[in-house]
Amino acid sequence: MSPSILEKVLPRAVIESTRTTLPATDRVAVVASYGPTAQVSLSLSWMVARLEEVGYAVVVVRASDDTRPLDWSRGPANEAIVIRKPNVGYDFGSWATGLEMFPEIRSKPYVIITNDSLVGPFSSLAPMVEDFEGSYFDVWGGTWTAQYMPHLQSFLLGFRDGVLNDPTLKHFWQNLPEQSSKFDIIDKYELGLNRLLHGEGFVTGAWFDYDLVVHYTQNPTILGWRGLLDLGFPFVKRELVTNPSIVADGSEVPTVVQEKFGINPTDWL
Repeated sequence: MSPSILEKVLPRAVIESTRTTLPATDRVAVVASYGPTAQVSLSLSWMVARLEEVGYAVVVVRASDDTRPLDWSRGPANEAIVIRKPNVGYDFGSWATGLEMFPEIRSKPYVIITNDSLVGPFSSLAPMVEDFEGSYFDVWGGTWTAQYMPHLQSFLLGFRDGVLNDPTLKHFWQNLPEQSSKFDIIDKYELGLNRLLHGEGFVTGAWFDYDLVVHYTQNPTILGWRGLLDLGFPFVKRELVTNPSIVADGSEVPTVVQEKFGINPTDWL
């Protein structure tokens, strides 16, 4: 049997920040990040700052071949804990590393996991947090899609009332097998988590359902990006900025974001 991601990652994972312990708080966010250099994007800087602004302690788990300390100079100051890990396991491996190195996170009433596949947030995260914390869901998501199968998209998830301490969820995060293909990553990690949630009877729901912006089986964050912005979603997916040809109106993303928020998203990559 091949080793789990954590077996490969934990011996090489280190805390590089001055802060090494979580503050006493009910609210923690774990942010998975990848970058080829030590420079931090404005999106990551503002994600951390906006999360701290709404009361969340933040753990950034950075996968990179560049081992220099992260350079946050482009964006606002923050108090995040930064874990450095090898580039193994993609975002799920990073989230699993954060949960394992700070196991007290699992029992927190409000835990958000997210990543830097998003450009933004272009405005306050207070509406998002109010939706998450005011919901009755065990596991909440930023968006719901019926692509592949009905599921919460994994780039933004919230776990309430210590549900991460449930034995099945704990086992899921501690025993993630390494995957090599994009399809297997989606199937075993994102869809696998959703199948587990459904099978174990957890109550799940999202801030925005796909049918508000796209048709069945379509990806709301890609084809429905404009509608999500209109509804108050303060992000666009990075892929829309770096590869706008994936949708017919992708070239309009910078103009729309500039008009709504006064921000050029290409500067936030």
